[in-house]
Amino acid sequence: MMLFTSLILVHELGHFLTACFFRWKVDKIVLYPYGGCSYFEVDINTSNREEFFVLMMGPVLQIIFTYLLSFFLRQSDFYFVLSVSRLLLFFNFLPIYPLDGGKLFLLMMSSVCSYYRSLQLTFYSSFFFLLFFLFISFLFYHSLFWMILLFTLFFRLWKEEKKGNYLYYKFLLERYLNKYCFKKEKKIFSIYSMRKGYHHLFLEDGVYMKEEEYLKNYFLLLK
Repeated sequence: MMLFTSLILVHELGHFLTACFFRWKVDKIVLYPYGGCSYFEVDINTSNREEFFVLMMGPVLQIIFTYLLSFFLRQSDFYFVLSVSRLLLFFNFLPIYPLDGGKLFLLMMSSVCSYYRSLQLTFYSSFFFLLFFLFISFLFYHSLFWMILLFTLFFRLWKEEKKGNYLYYKFLLERYLNKYCFKKEKKIFSIYSMRKGYHHLFLEDGVYMKEEEYLKNYFLLLK
């Protein structure tokens, strides 16, 4: 348990240090039965490049830490730690939100399609893969540990999916309240087509309207 916990802590430390480098505000780090999760107070409209580095430095630091342990542990103990570390990395990169693999999937989708669509695809695929692994575990492994782990992750995913609309409206509100300097521009017809990293022009009644004006009218209507 000490080795397992230390690997998780080092993993989360990788996220934490990289987030501090980019001057993100760190809210908290929580340990779950399936691993850890770092929470940051950062804009959804932060660049995908920064998000990618914060996401990947957790596994990278875990791999480095595991390698360094080879100089201090007996060979048999190191092989045990190595197998645990590999298992953690494999599990963590499953395309299930909020695991790193699920967050990476969301990041990839948001770079090729709208943020609204990327959220939908992420949650749909997460439920699919999680139910698939639950089915496989039930048929072949009969492991109480894995069943509890996957069911815990299922309820965590279900809770995150309920926040999907909140995440999307937070994305819109950030664009309304803050002035982002995006180099790329895109012409769209619907608010659900808005993408990260793009400034948008909305076509309405045959006239293109700037994103700032369109969002202002949108939030005024919500009031």
